[in-house]
This record gives sequence, C-alpha cells and structure tokens, in this order.
Amino acid sequence: MKTIVKSSVVAVMAALLLSGTAPAEAASKTQKPAFLDKLFSNSGSKPTKKRRTMFGSFKDNPSYMEVDPAPRKSSKRSKVRLVDADPGGDAGYGMGNLTYVPPKLVPMGGIALSDAAPADPAAAAIHSQLISAVPSLRVLPATRDALLAQYAAQAYRPIWLKDGKLTDRGKDVLQLLAAAGEEGLEPQSYLPTGLASFASPLPEYDQAAMARLDIDLSAAALRYARDASGGQFDPARLSRYHDVAPPWVAPDQALRVIAFSPFAADYLRGLNPTHPAYGTMKKALADLRAIEAEPRDDKIADGDIVKKGGSDARIPAVRTRLAELGFTAEPADEADPYLLDAELSVQLRLFQKQAGVRVSGALGPQTVTALNNAGSGGSIDKLLDNMERLRWLPRDLGKRYVFVNQPAFEASVMKDGKPEWTTRVIVGKPDTQTSVFHDEMEMVVFNPSWGVPPSIIANEYLPKLRNDPGYLDRLGFKVVTQQGKVVPSSSVSWWEYGSKVPYGIQQPPGEKNALGELKFLFPNSHDIYMHDTPSRELFEKDMRAFSHGCVRVQDPRKFASVVLGITPEEVAAKVESRDSTTVRLKEKLPVHITYFTAWPDAAGNMVYFNDIYGRDRTLEIARSATLVAQR
Repeated sequence: MKTIVKSSVVAVMAALLLSGTAPAEAASKTQKPAFLDKLFSNSGSKPTKKRRTMFGSFKDNPSYMEVDPAPRKSSKRSKVRLVDADPGGDAGYGMGNLTYVPPKLVPMGGIALSDAAPADPAAAAIHSQLISAVPSLRVLPATRDALLAQYAAQAYRPIWLKDGKLTDRGKDVLQLLAAAGEEGLEPQSYLPTGLASFASPLPEYDQAAMARLDIDLSAAALRYARDASGGQFDPARLSRYHDVAPPWVAPDQALRVIAFSPFAADYLRGLNPTHPAYGTMKKALADLRAIEAEPRDDKIADGDIVKKGGSDARIPAVRTRLAELGFTAEPADEADPYLLDAELSVQLRLFQKQAGVRVSGALGPQTVTALNNAGSGGSIDKLLDNMERLRWLPRDLGKRYVFVNQPAFEASVMKDGKPEWTTRVIVGKPDTQTSVFHDEMEMVVFNPSWGVPPSIIANEYLPKLRNDPGYLDRLGFKVVTQQGKVVPSSSVSWWEYGSKVPYGIQQPPGEKNALGELKFLFPNSHDIYMHDTPSRELFEKDMRAFSHGCVRVQDPRKFASVVLGITPEEVAAKVESRDSTTVRLKEKLPVHITYFTAWPDAAGNMVYFNDIYGRDRTLEIARSATLVAQR
C-alpha cells in the first residue's frame, strides 16, 4: 500500500514539474526581413516566424563564386570555379564565448517582515532568523520571494523540523544534497550555512541554529531543484551562440511539493534528466572517479614517437592500459611483443578519437599523456560539462526528431530514442559558429536558388563588376531590381555604387548552386538551415567546421527521403526535374542543434569529441566562479 501511495504522489509531482517550468533568461535576436530575404525566399508562403536576414557579413572569411583568371579582353569565356560558397547563418560573433558573470544573489536573512512574530516558539525562531542579519545561504531573488511567501502562508512554522529536530524527510533531502556530486553537481553549493559539512552533527539543542537550518535547507532544496531541472548556468551567459531555454522548474511550483510531500527527496531526484544519455554519463562519471581514486604507479614513460610497424619497449604497457580502458588488441606477432602492429594501431586510433587527441594510430607524447590521464582530470571535466548541457535540453525531445551534435559533426534522425538514420555534417567555422537552439523542420526545397548576401555583393562582386559588367551574365546569375525585374548584369552601371547596391543577385538552381540540390528549412531567428553542398570533398575530413553557420548534409537525398517519408526514387525524380519546388512535411519534425563534447555511441559507450569552439573551458571557469559567488 505504501508503494502505491508513493508512486501516486511522485506522479503528481511530475505533473507539477511539467506545468511549472520557467522561461530562459535570454533575449531573442530578431529584426525585420531584408528585401533580398523576401525576394529570394523559396518557401512558397509567408514566413510565420520573425527572422534575421541571412545576408550577414562575410568580410573576414568570404566564400563566393569567382572567376579565375580575371576577365580580359578575349573572345573566350573565363573558367568558373566554385569556392566553398555558403549562404546562411548569423553574421557571426567571433568565438562568442563570454566571461561568465553569475546572477545576483540575495541573502535569506536581514529581511524586513511586516507581520509580527508568532506566538509558537518554533515559528518565532524562524521569523527571527529571517529578519536577523546572520550568515545564510544566498539565493536568487525569485527563490527568496517563494520561500518568504511559503513561510508566511504557514505562519512561519518550520518545513523540516518537528519538536525541534530534523524530520526523516528532512534527513532524506540533506542526504540527497550531500550526494549531488553523483549527478554532476557540486555538493558544497547546497550545504546549509550552519553545517561545516554534511557529516557534521545537527545543532538539535540550539533552537536558533535549527531554525536557520530549516530556512537554509529549504533554500538549498530549491537551488537543487533549479539546477537539476535546467542546469546551474544560464547558457546565454556562456556563449553568444546559445539560444536555448533551460526547463528550470519554477521555485513556487517546486516548493508546493517539497514543503508538504513525504517524498520530497524522490521528487528532487526525479528532476534530473531522464534522457538515456544522462544515465550513461552518470555511470561513466562514477567509474572515472573510482579509477581516479586508485593510486597508479604504472605510468607509461615518455619517449620517441612510434608509428605503425615500429617497435618500442613501452608497447606491452600500452596494450595493458588500453585493455583496462576497453580497447583490446592482442599482439599479432608473439615473436615481437614490442611491435606496434596494425590492430594495435586501430585501437590507438579509437582511443585517440575518444580522448580528443590527434587521431594517428601512432604512439606520441599526446597519446601517452592521454593514456596516463585516462579516467581522471579532463574526462571527468568533460562529463560534468556535458551533464550540464544535457539539462538544457527540452524534457521531451519528441517521439521522432533530428539531433545534430556539432563536435561529433554528425546528424541523426531519431525515432523512439534510437537512431533511424545518421549522416556526417559540416558545421560553422569557429568565427561563424552554428548556434545551439531547438526548432521544427517544416519544409524541404528541391533545386533551391541562392540569394547572394549584400556583403558579398559589395565586397566581392562589385570590384569585378566595375571592370567587367557582364561578369554575372557569364556566371548565369540573375540581377534583380528592387521592383523584382530581372535585368542583364551588363546593363547596370556598377561603378556608381558603393557599400549599398540597389540590386539583388540570385544564383539559379543547378549543380554548382551554393545550396546544392536540397535545403531543409526550420525557420529561426538565426537563418540557419540544413542543406546540400557542391563541396562534397570536405565530408572526408575529420574536422568539419567550414560553414558560415548552416549545417551541410553529406547525403541530402537520403535525408529528404527519411524526413518526408517518400522513396529515394521519388526524391531523385524531383531533383532531376531541375524544377525548384517546395514540399511541406506532413508533420513538423523537431530539430535539436546541440553541442556535446561527450556523448554515448549506439553501444552505450562514452565517446569524447574535440571542443571545437572552446566552450568546455568556459563552463569550467563558470563552475569555479559560481561556487565562490554562492557562499
């Protein structure tokens, strides 16, 4: 019977959680669509969302169509060459990482209360502690307001005390806070001020101290509720490219449960992410901390670089260390146990990819350091970083959705929590990064045209056009007036214009089009979408950060088949018709553009990726700054 009651109460708590999430503390960045944005839209319908124009500045690293060699007085046409054109994404914020400034906190003491102290001694002690300027936990203003309202509503009676002692449910919550490290959180952030540590004896014979414990335990529980449900940090304070709304539970909603529920600890525990990846990360964190705690006296020595086919006395130790980490490579040649053979080279490559060092299959200084440090330091920090990012995800990603992980350079269509289809992708360069955000795919455009950004027109094309007005005609581009009339490039007096050119330039559909054969639209304020590219050789590179923000897909035809639910033959027919057409999805498909430097593979093993935008370090600095600010 007790189990049934407990399950019912927890279910009610979950319902309260889902109905009580707070919005992100970040302002959206939108402006009216520019003329060219409207002119070259292929959607076939008026956008329903505000968008920023996609024609941002490409001054630092332009990608465009150019003619090589430069036009000369000759009867022969110049050779057209495609130079990694990329049409979309924000203008870019450089690296975009911010020095984290923790939000302003206020003390849970020194508060002016309008009502008089109650007659009940325990309630009077709570009232006294709230008005006294004594050391207390510092909290967000919204948390303090919720706590003051709750204490006032119950006439300042304690939430966690009975007969001057901490109740069992209070002890359960205190124990949960002490174990916050298992969830990738910092236990010290939730330690009541009256305790030197979670193992300290309770001040049960000191009424004032116990009243302070009741207030601070309530404040700590609400801090844990917020951190567990949506993360410790506002992502907008970490990077200009973060545009996500963490699903923080509202403090008043959480307090309604923890103030009265007999299962307050279960409720708080249930606020942590339920995504399967979180469970994998949590287990990996425990395993790494266990390994880190073990003393090691078998470090692999430094030495010369050993390539495949070479021999070295350290190879047996390397094999042993790799086997401990799950990378088993039995020696192919028992006559030479010191040989770095082909199989060991493969296992080294797998380890190097996971450890985030250069993938070579050879034994070099970076790999030796990574092998010696595996299971400690950097890997633990990466898990903490990514457990935090996982808290920023929506609680419900959707039954079927697109999941793009930028550091992995990979996109998957997920169905019922499993990958339905996966492909390589290209994402933004470090100075024009792909933003992190969530949206819904609405349509697929076959044989799209490309509107050249005004910055490229002014900075790249205009100097050529002044000397050769017919330049765009030979490229097959269209020149369009503000009234929508197509005119020959050779008829325009290009030398009359400076930074503002009153013409649009459009690249018609075709195999050389910057967007390739297909683009996948999920309208958003960043003008980021997924698309094909004629620069397909870039997909063979391990590091694939080349775009101006949009996400390029290696196999766009297959992607179109999967998201539209049509056959590959139908996709091919639409592409090969050369007609520019837009097909709407039967149901909008959630798209999650994410950034995870650690993520489990299909087998449930943790894989670590390079921090291509330097965001891990920003998070690690934020953790240190936040712990200091909270005390």
